[in-house]
Amino acid sequence: MALLFALVLAIPAAVVLVPFFARHPLLSSATMKVSPQEQVHSETAWRVGMLRPDGLRIIPSGRSDASHVLNPNQFSDKDVRHSYWVATQIPATLNKLYCWCGCENRGVHRSNLQCFEDQMAVTCAVCQGTAEIAWRMTQAGVQDAGKIQAAVDAKWAPNG
Repeated sequence: MALLFALVLAIPAAVVLVPFFARHPLLSSATMKVSPQEQVHSETAWRVGMLRPDGLRIIPSGRSDASHVLNPNQFSDKDVRHSYWVATQIPATLNKLYCWCGCENRGVHRSNLQCFEDQMAVTCAVCQGTAEIAWRMTQAGVQDAGKIQAAVDAKWAPNG
């Protein structure tokens, strides 16, 4: 009898509450699977590569040091060696920059810094060029990653 009573109450409650929870942005299972940072941005339809108010195109995360950058001395090509060396000098800046080569959109990398943590940048002019723009601007005293991203965008963005 108690089981029958519980079912009589549970079924109408489920009919009313399940659609509510499915529609509610903070309670739906689709939203629950993303991090709080991603959740905020998914509500504003932001996604990687879109310009944010701070001038960046990614949410900096992961390492921001050069601990995983490949050793520049292993490369014989001077331009490649220089690019990897730059990554050892300004890793925190490169960690904030979107790389227009598209590796970030494929879920492979989180930022331009990570392009130097494997051999992605060895053959990629965009990865190397992004690092070079960042290097020259930081050497000129520009510390605002949003301004550096704007320069990268002007050079490498499809409409840039």
